[in-house]
Amino acid sequence: MSNNSSTMNGNSDRILIPVEDVCLFCGNQRLLRTSWTDPNPGRRFLGCTKAGCKGFDWVDPPMCRRAVQIIPGLLRKTNKLEIEVAKSRAKERKMKMYLAATWIIFAGVVFGNKVFAF
Repeated sequence: MSNNSSTMNGNSDRILIPVEDVCLFCGNQRLLRTSWTDPNPGRRFLGCTKAGCKGFDWVDPPMCRRAVQIIPGLLRKTNKLEIEVAKSRAKERKMKMYLAATWIIFAGVVFGNKVFAF
């Protein structure tokens, strides 16, 4: 690991996160990433940028069993709700366009007859 690091303060724990880190297997840079797999949800790790390289180290300690059971379900619910919100927003935009079109047609019918009434 490099000497450059940033500090994150938790409750009373200090976790040092390398700012720049070099893979011991291939020499490429390793990046700080977050795992969203069911066994390690939200757990940060340093992973090599080279495809297929095994340069990997956990930054965070393992989560408790209860958190590992609960977090994946919460993530699935959150993702489902985000999809529903996106669909609702698309439907809302479509309805606004329909409303605008009906007002334009209505104005054309009402005011169109008066313009050509000369």
